[in-house]
Amino acid sequence: MPDEARRPDPLMPVAGPDRAAEAASFLARVDALLPELRGRAAEVEQRGMVPDDIIRSLAAAGVFRALQPRQWRGLELDLAAYYEGMIRLASACASTGWVASVVGVHPWHAALFAPEAQRELWGDNPDAMMSTSLAPVGQVERASGGYRLTGRWPFSSGVDHCGWVVLGGTAPNETGGGVYHTFLVPRQDYTIDQESWKVTGLAGTGSKAVILPGVFVPEYRTHSIVDNYHGTDPGLAINDRPYYRLPWRLVFGYCIAAPAAGAAVGALEAFIAGSRDRHSAHGAQPVARNPAVHRPLARALAVVGMVRQRMSATWTELQALADAGRTVPYERRTQAFYEATLVHDACSDVVYHLMGVNGGRTMNADAALQRYFRDLLAMRNHPAANIEMSSGLYAQAMLGVPPPPFDPSQRFFL
Repeated sequence: MPDEARRPDPLMPVAGPDRAAEAASFLARVDALLPELRGRAAEVEQRGMVPDDIIRSLAAAGVFRALQPRQWRGLELDLAAYYEGMIRLASACASTGWVASVVGVHPWHAALFAPEAQRELWGDNPDAMMSTSLAPVGQVERASGGYRLTGRWPFSSGVDHCGWVVLGGTAPNETGGGVYHTFLVPRQDYTIDQESWKVTGLAGTGSKAVILPGVFVPEYRTHSIVDNYHGTDPGLAINDRPYYRLPWRLVFGYCIAAPAAGAAVGALEAFIAGSRDRHSAHGAQPVARNPAVHRPLARALAVVGMVRQRMSATWTELQALADAGRTVPYERRTQAFYEATLVHDACSDVVYHLMGVNGGRTMNADAALQRYFRDLLAMRNHPAANIEMSSGLYAQAMLGVPPPPFDPSQRFFL
């Protein structure tokens, strides 16, 4: 273990890990950030990115090392606690919660890369951060000792704050087919298109495009979906805990679902706060006594509460299965995948119905409820929120249909 990994760290426990205590400490640090995040949510949206000082506060709270391996001064925090923390952050500012969640999950993925890549990433800087753009939209060519990447990769959330990017691409194999890989690329090898982010939803995430002019990436800084499918990820040579054998598609899918749940929590809080003392334009009656408001509000409270509880229960169960050395059954994986996409569908739906009874102020461009709704719509259109795909897999699994054959050219599998 490098000397850097042995230095004292205020985020790390002095004795052995105590999961419950670590989770409570992490969530307390997150909670301390919420008032400022809530007060600056409009600023984040207007800037088009999360300000540097907020990123530093998230880093100090351990957000970007929460899922990082312990030997690189990470916390290996229980995923149930991590996702709950992301819900809380997004409830205050959805764009900040999104950046925290997706950038924060990348160390878990990087732990699957070869030890040499991890050493290059974290050996001198355990606070190194990565953004991603996982769609295989660029050109990948084989080169001696690795690959050459050329092209433009869009939607890399938080890219301005990161020293590395993980890019997706389909690499040719010996038989003429394609194998999906991810490629770890340092900041000096790509440029950021600063004019590529002009949006109305999740505007504060700064999810800009990165451009590579033809960059060599050595083999050790790549990760193959084939290795992940077979459980032969090279990073397991040093990260051999069950924690890093959890299903990749689910770990990633819930880092997208958690901010959606958080945005719905924030929307609910904004709606309730704004409705308690509001009076209707029809007869100046208190809105709190209006039956037209009661049904959508009660439904939203129930749905968002159930989503949040279910997320915690799911990851407590999945991590317990992994810790026991058991594989998560395929039917349970499809269920968890479907429920992650259902978060987006259900949360955007209940907030939409709250918008319909929020009065004329809903049209104000700087209204908190509108901002949360626009952010939810942006999240709903992420590929990991595809409920049509997930519902088909889940229903077929429960009906006894065998899993689809593994396709190495695709970036996700169950």
